[in-house]
Amino acid sequence: MMTFRKTSGLCLAGSLFATAALAASLIQTATLKDLKTVGSTDKKQKHQQYDLVIDTTSNEYICRSKLGSTVKPTQFVVGSTVEFKLNGQNGEAKNSDGKTVKCGIVRVAATPVPQPGPQ
Repeated sequence: MMTFRKTSGLCLAGSLFATAALAASLIQTATLKDLKTVGSTDKKQKHQQYDLVIDTTSNEYICRSKLGSTVKPTQFVVGSTVEFKLNGQNGEAKNSDGKTVKCGIVRVAATPVPQPGPQ
């Protein structure tokens, strides 16, 4: 009887941990506000890194592509809608064609609330 309780407790704890891990990543629809090159290439580092400026409803993220990953800038059109997955310090942007870029968050800024103009 005692082993059944221990096993049940472990299963319950495992399911709660898995639920918390899934909640840690946040997927949002966002706008690709800008795409900028970072640094330069050389003999050892042949792939260009990019900063993606991603604008969500709550924040603006600057997400830098991973070192050594290939990014085709023509696949990520500035002003287009992307699906942005945020998981701690890591991000992933997916365009409408399903192409993805994994990146690291380097800056977060609150999106300013627009002020109503004079009437």
